[in-house]
Amino acid sequence: MKAKTNNVAAAILAGGSNSRMGGLNKAFIRINGVPVIKIALGLLKKSFKEIIIVTNSPHNFKSYQKEAIITEDLIKDAGPLGGIHSALIKTSKRGVFFVACDMPFLHNALINRLIKHFNRLGCEAVVPRINSLIEPMHAVYRSSLGDRLGSFLRMSSDYSIKSFLRGKDVEYLDLEDNPLNRRIFKNLNTPDDLKKAIGAGWK
Repeated sequence: MKAKTNNVAAAILAGGSNSRMGGLNKAFIRINGVPVIKIALGLLKKSFKEIIIVTNSPHNFKSYQKEAIITEDLIKDAGPLGGIHSALIKTSKRGVFFVACDMPFLHNALINRLIKHFNRLGCEAVVPRINSLIEPMHAVYRSSLGDRLGSFLRMSSDYSIKSFLRGKDVEYLDLEDNPLNRRIFKNLNTPDDLKKAIGAGWK
């Protein structure tokens, strides 16, 4: 069994309005009877000693307090960047691997590759890329970015992750454009996405 990483935490971003899912909190969408958040935690626990859930409704995640650190956005209404900022400030580790709560097809092999690149390169972020498409919500960020990200959020009205990463020491992990890799980054944004995910199976 592969040893868990000591210097990188994992963070699940469980914010968002979930409007396209009819207001249902996407973290609790069930696939084959299992909440997506539980699927993610089960996989991440294989690689990480520290897991953080960032949410604007911490009371809904009380049952996961033994498995993860539950924290809120320190800067409200800043989208995914607000969640990234909170986890970077909260963690005790050198870096954080981030994933959105509505990605049920996580793959430990890719996560471990990202961490390996992060540790080897010593950069501020490692982001996977397929052709020209990047996935900054399935990436590793150095914890020291936390304070700069906080300043960025307080001074800027542009809360896109790409805007924040501009000018930072970012390395990209280029992946083959194939169905497996594209599936890993699949989000459950709508009820139709959920139906397709259930039909495809998630194991």
